[in-house]
Amino acid sequence: MDLAGFAAAVRALAGRAETDLAPACAGEAGRDFLAVLRAVTPKRTGHLADSESLDSVTGGGPVAIAVVGAHAVYAEFREHGGTITKHTPGSLGTPAVGFFGHSVTQRGSHYFETAEGLAGPAIEAACQAKLAEFLHL
Repeated sequence: MDLAGFAAAVRALAGRAETDLAPACAGEAGRDFLAVLRAVTPKRTGHLADSESLDSVTGGGPVAIAVVGAHAVYAEFREHGGTITKHTPGSLGTPAVGFFGHSVTQRGSHYFETAEGLAGPAIEAACQAKLAEFLHL
């Protein structure tokens, strides 16, 4: 490649990185975070982990965001804790787990926070790999 061709390739790379690099890194980081999250999610049936997904990747230029969430009805309760009270006849629970009466209080397990702490190296590696892919001429 001659010098003019190299300069054109670098300009093209810079333009592509300026628009596409941050979202590409965020997408890879989001997928890696999701894998770590699913590994630390409390499991009894697997329903909670199955409800977790990479919901979106937005942004451009130098900033992008990946949104990962859990969509089971009780996901926030499991993360932060609280009290659930049943206002209709019958008890809370299932035959497989047992019944708890008309209300149950639970401390949050903070599994999203745990995943955030553990996912740092995987996210950094994903971003470095995506950057290396972009920098290849």
